[in-house]
Amino acid sequence: MNAVRKNNSLAPGARHQAGVSLLVVLILLVVMSLLGLAVLRSSAMQERMSANMYDRNLAQQAAEQALLFAREQLDAGVGAKRWDVEEPDDASCTNFGICHWNKLQSDATVTWRQGPTLGATDPKVPNTESWYWVEYLGMNQAHKEAGGVIPASDTTSMGPLFRITARSAAAGRANVTLQTDVIYRLPRL
Repeated sequence: MNAVRKNNSLAPGARHQAGVSLLVVLILLVVMSLLGLAVLRSSAMQERMSANMYDRNLAQQAAEQALLFAREQLDAGVGAKRWDVEEPDDASCTNFGICHWNKLQSDATVTWRQGPTLGATDPKVPNTESWYWVEYLGMNQAHKEAGGVIPASDTTSMGPLFRITARSAAAGRANVTLQTDVIYRLPRL
């Protein structure tokens, strides 16, 4: 009988205890739900960042490809034009996209030349277009080696200096612009 009384005396406290534990479980459920939402949001943000990085990488590769393409055009010359020994004129700017820097400053109609399209031959890579233009900056000293010193009076080391600007830009995609300077040493070694 004593055992029965003890169980009856604990019963009211146990009922009160069950309500508190329900409240604690509900609070833990809300906290876990909030943590789950935070993890989902973080995961979605990482996915967007990864997609943006991939798109930027493609744009970077396309701009580099246009830069190299423009350099090859400059090295090879176009038709009878040899850019390492001949200064570009207005027709060169219109026909070949190799413009004198004075023309670029005074003429707002200078347009970008179409470069190669990244991914045109690979179906796994989205097509990423590129453009370039080349400006002739005049004659400058061409050093034999990096860090070499040539006196200002030495006019035999003069060479034409070009600046190539390449870009990859499309609506809703990453924009990348690259520039490089090219100087030819005359006579060419």
